[in-house]
Amino acid sequence: MRHRLIATAALSCIATPLLAAAAPPAAPKPIERVFEFRLTVDGQQHWKNGPQATEATTRQEYLVRTQLRSDGVLYSDNLLDADQDLRLEIKPQYYARKGLNALKALNGGQLPESSEAAEALAERYQKAGVTCFDSFECNNRAVERLAALNALKSNTRQELEEFLAAPGIADVPRYLYFFGYANCPISIHVKYDVQVKGIRAFDRKKEKLEPYALSRSADTTGSDDDRKTLCEKYIVTVDTLKGGVDVENLFLPSPPGTSTMSRSGLAMPTETVPLPPPFEVLNWTSEKLRSTPTDSFKAAVTLPLKAPLDGDYTVQGLFDGSAKVSFSWSFKPTAAAAALPPAVEQGRKPVTH
Repeated sequence: MRHRLIATAALSCIATPLLAAAAPPAAPKPIERVFEFRLTVDGQQHWKNGPQATEATTRQEYLVRTQLRSDGVLYSDNLLDADQDLRLEIKPQYYARKGLNALKALNGGQLPESSEAAEALAERYQKAGVTCFDSFECNNRAVERLAALNALKSNTRQELEEFLAAPGIADVPRYLYFFGYANCPISIHVKYDVQVKGIRAFDRKKEKLEPYALSRSADTTGSDDDRKTLCEKYIVTVDTLKGGVDVENLFLPSPPGTSTMSRSGLAMPTETVPLPPPFEVLNWTSEKLRSTPTDSFKAAVTLPLKAPLDGDYTVQGLFDGSAKVSFSWSFKPTAAAAALPPAVEQGRKPVTH
């Protein structure tokens, strides 16, 4: 059965009405998994613009480990569904469910009986979250609160109870949702090296050629911001029926590093700069993780390098090169993780709509 709620106001960038959200099984237990990957990049690139030309090499290695948490509830819909239209229905229904359950907790386990009571409860709910300031959890609660208030204003109490009791759009609970959380354990180690040598002209008319060299490097545990917020950047879903894993995006740290340039043999002042990965590598790794049949894999590929390794597009001309990329990833339960909730009973298959 497909349940639908009507909302008078939508979340930012969401134009579809709220649908029924999944209800938790009795006493769900949080589940934690370790998200980790290793990425290595070995590349060469040459650049030419008239008489100007350079050769560049890069060696990059990323070791990242963090931890994500699920509430232990099995949902019937994939929060990261490949169908964008369907995803825009699933996300607000999830936020509404979280927000409505939070409101019930403030109201003795019951939904408010009138719009006036709902408004008073919403005010209490808002005050309850004031102390979180700009934290990750505070931002999430703000989204959940908005979705819940939209549902409260547009639906009867009975409709809301059906909303919370239904498993979702589909009929079979099967997905676990994993999110980052504040102060999660993390580990970052990035090694980064880019070397560029050749002939460039730095005058306005581009006529005075000079020997040129650029060195950019880092051996770091990441920036303060990366260490603080790494796990908050990830959302992952696990299909307990078919075993698939979806990742919303792959975040690659841009480590703080040094940049040193020399012209005509004279060293310029050393600068501290962020060192981003090649966008071709970022696109490929994100695509590999977007939907996977298992919770770990290894892959290798040779990718083109058409964007300047030093990020300087102002020189124009033609960049051409390639990089050998090795990528391994896993999303495994922690040693102390709770057992998975019961999977689909008696071989039931998901119902499509």
